[in-house]
Amino acid sequence: MSELTVDATSATPVYRQIVEQIRYLVEDGGLRPGDRLPPVRQLADNLGVNRNTVAKAYAMLRELQLIETRGASGTTIAEEPPRKRSDLREAVLAAVRGGMTPEEVRDAAYAIARQAGSDVRVVFAECNEERASAFAEELSDRLHAEVRPSLLTELDTSTADAELVVTTFFHLAEVRRWAHVSGREIETVAVVVAPHILTLMKVAGLPEGARAGVRYSTPHQAEQVRDWLAAAGRAEVVVVPSAATEPRPDLAMLVVPSEEPDLAAVAGPDTEVVEFGNVLDEGSIQMVGAVLDEIRSRLV
Repeated sequence: MSELTVDATSATPVYRQIVEQIRYLVEDGGLRPGDRLPPVRQLADNLGVNRNTVAKAYAMLRELQLIETRGASGTTIAEEPPRKRSDLREAVLAAVRGGMTPEEVRDAAYAIARQAGSDVRVVFAECNEERASAFAEELSDRLHAEVRPSLLTELDTSTADAELVVTTFFHLAEVRRWAHVSGREIETVAVVVAPHILTLMKVAGLPEGARAGVRYSTPHQAEQVRDWLAAAGRAEVVVVPSAATEPRPDLAMLVVPSEEPDLAAVAGPDTEVVEFGNVLDEGSIQMVGAVLDEIRSRLV
């Protein structure tokens, strides 16, 4: 499952990718003080990485005072996490303290900004045209880069001049298979990591014997999400058919895709509805930005 949430080919070590994603979730408010993180074993299994990698990430997060471990409570977000820092201000102050003049800092910042604006051709691929367009537009605005939308079925033509293909974790394996079969050496990266981690946390928090349902319009996606969530905790995770019409009061939680909230119509009155997967979180945006920087450095 590593290809769905971390990029093993990135120059950024996997443990650092985990640290940065969780750090940005904390800073952006996606994770709040007291929120419980999955145990090392569960997160490692779900990410498809070595347990030592997750343990190293958790150790660094503890050093950063972002998480804490309290016996039976497990690993949680610290009650008083450090305030969000200004990376730009810190970088400028560090440069000045290192002996650079204000003029040198200005010129260096201008050169870096020019490099960041170099022309990297990016394609966002999805199975849904509206979602592909919305994600491409948001990434373009946030990263100051031109990101073109594409359907998965149009990758042969839409990526003819592209250096990077971005997709959601649902389709990353499919995009990488396409690249392999077509003989394309092209960077690929997945977004929408944070909702996956947050959903794992919610499922892990359900008591033993509770039942969680997964309802998607396509059986393949429903079964895939069910398998991911089943390893997250002690609750039973079942697929609720998209054709179902009767309420399911037996479910403590119902997971549905955020682009199809109407699928939650079968939830019982006491069922918690969790929308899964289709919003761009800060960690995802930062991850794509890091890959863009790597490509730009090679192009300069």
